[in-house]
Amino acid sequence: MSTSPIALEDIAKSLGIAVSTVSRALRELPGIHPTTRAKIVRQAESMGYVAPRKRRGESTQPRNILMLTLGADEPPAGYMAGMSRIAASFNFSLQSHISSHEDSLNVLDPKFQPPALRMGLVAGIILIYKWPDEVVQALSSKWPTLSIVIHYPELPIDVVGIDHLGGMFSLVKHLQKTGHERIGFFGLRPEISWARSRFAAYAEALVTFGLPFRFEDVVQIRDTRSIVTFPNLDEEALEKVIRKIKEGVRAWVCANDVIGNSLCASLIQRGIRIPEDVAITGFHRRQYPWAHLPRLTTTEIRDDLLGEAALQQMTRRLEHPNETPRLILMPCKFFQGETTASTHKRNQDA
Repeated sequence: MSTSPIALEDIAKSLGIAVSTVSRALRELPGIHPTTRAKIVRQAESMGYVAPRKRRGESTQPRNILMLTLGADEPPAGYMAGMSRIAASFNFSLQSHISSHEDSLNVLDPKFQPPALRMGLVAGIILIYKWPDEVVQALSSKWPTLSIVIHYPELPIDVVGIDHLGGMFSLVKHLQKTGHERIGFFGLRPEISWARSRFAAYAEALVTFGLPFRFEDVVQIRDTRSIVTFPNLDEEALEKVIRKIKEGVRAWVCANDVIGNSLCASLIQRGIRIPEDVAITGFHRRQYPWAHLPRLTTTEIRDDLLGEAALQQMTRRLEHPNETPRLILMPCKFFQGETTASTHKRNQDA
């Protein structure tokens, strides 16, 4: 830590630039324009700050950031693209470890830990997908830890997540404009934070737009595979949706795109037309080729920007280890697909 009374925040505020930019410039890390670097160094010296580049013995080796991915074959490509794009500018080296759900607790056992973690060479940890709370608690007690998308409400870690409320408002508003007054929610899984958040946002959106909220129009999914793998749709949940359609619920917001596409495929197999008979939306658009299905109306979130924001927040956490944990929400954008009628088409038909 610096003994100077001048903090990085003071320099950043005086120049009107980001603290992370000041930090990287004073540590002579790549990714800073020479003119900007020179201006920062001059300002720091004029304010009496002892720049890190002048201290003896400071390591210039990249800091290892360990990405822990649970229940997948590889880290999500979008997250990786965003993190890889800016890693060098923050002097980070990205390490990856993938675990199955069955082996998730092994990450706490030195015999099975990634080498960098076992050898104490990790500066920070980024969690991808839902890890057991006991694992997150143990890791975060030793290393700066951040989660992408998944919230751990009882654990004090940073989260880079999604603006579920803004995204859900855009979907419900669209469905209302296309003539739907009774809208169901498909895919509630209470133990998964993003499913809870999207359900809560759905309920708030209905109330905001003056639409009726009926809990009996909410369908939970018990089979976890339904959430992550197409087309493993929970059959009991599907039967409830079909019953509710007959009762007049002709629009459904699904908790994510995997569920939305699975529901579309199952309903089409039953002879139900989409969107003529039922409108379906997803959430968090997936770029998979669903050649045999209509394109899903959903929300778009750039995964590369989620990854980039995660690495930027990790930098801040390393520089300010005692700060209160932060929740950073990335915005959603409405995507008009073919599983709902477009507003333009509805206006033409009116």
